[in-house]
Amino acid sequence: CVGCLEFAILDLLGKSAGRSIGELMEGVVRREIPIYLSSMRRDTTPEQEVAWLSERLTETGAKAVKLKIGGRMSRNADASPGRTERLVPLARKTFGDSITLQVDANGSYDAAKAIEVGRMLQDHGVYFFEEPCPWEDFEATKQVADALDIPVAGGEQDSSYAKFRWMVRNHAVDIVQPDVIYNGGLIRTSRVARLAAAAKMDITPHAPQPGYHAAYMLHFASVTPNLGRFQEYPAARFEQPSWYGPQIQVRNGAVRVPNGPGIGITIDAKFLEKAESLGRC
Repeated sequence: CVGCLEFAILDLLGKSAGRSIGELMEGVVRREIPIYLSSMRRDTTPEQEVAWLSERLTETGAKAVKLKIGGRMSRNADASPGRTERLVPLARKTFGDSITLQVDANGSYDAAKAIEVGRMLQDHGVYFFEEPCPWEDFEATKQVADALDIPVAGGEQDSSYAKFRWMVRNHAVDIVQPDVIYNGGLIRTSRVARLAAAAKMDITPHAPQPGYHAAYMLHFASVTPNLGRFQEYPAARFEQPSWYGPQIQVRNGAVRVPNGPGIGITIDAKFLEKAESLGRC
C-alpha cells in the first residue's frame, strides 16, 4: 500500500513539474534496461520448458533467462523427479553460452541440498542462484552463499530495512532483490540499493509483472548505478491492454524506460470513468 501511494504521488509531482520520476529522484543514468525472461512455471517437462523459452528468446531478442528449479518451499523435493538435474544441462546445451542462465528455487532447499544443487549449477555456468533456502532463514542462505562461487540472490519477500542491512553486512546474499512495490516504493528501495553499493553488491529488483506494472521497476532501474546485468521481465506472452499508453514492450532484449512526465504513461480517461468507489476501508 505504501509503495502504490508513493508512486501515485511521484506520478502527480512529475506531471505537475513536467519531469519523469527518474528526473525527480537522483538523476537518470540509463534509458534502456536489458532484461532477463523470467519463467514462472514448474508444471513443464525440461523439454517443454526449453522449447517454449527458446521461442520467447527468439521473439524478444533477450540475452538472459531465469528457470524455476526445485518445488517451491518444498523441503528438498523437486517439482517432478529429476526435473532440475535435467532442465539446467538441457537449457545450457540448447541456448548455448551466448545466453545467460539464472535459476530461482523459491526456497526449495535446506542449506546442504542447496549447496549440492549449487555445485551442479556452477558446472553449467549459471549466473545466479535465487532464493535457495526458505526466504526467512537468513542463516541457511548465508551458509549457501559462503560455500558456493555462484552468486546467491534474495530479498523479494522482505520489506524491512534492518533485515536488508543484516543481509548485506553479513553477506547472506551476493545480489539483493527487493520488490519495489512490496518494499514500499522507490525511495525505500533506493536506500537498500545504497546499502548494497557500499558493500560493492548489485541490486536486481524482483519484478514479475508485465506491461504497466513494469514501469515502477524501470524507473528504479533508470536511476540506480549498481544495477545488475539484467532485470526481470515475465517470459509469458500477454495481450497489451488498450487502456494505457505508450505500451511497454521488449525489443532487442531490452525495454525503454517511459520518458514522459511522472510515470511516463497515460491512462485512458474513459477507462477511469468505469471505476467504482469501494467506499471507506
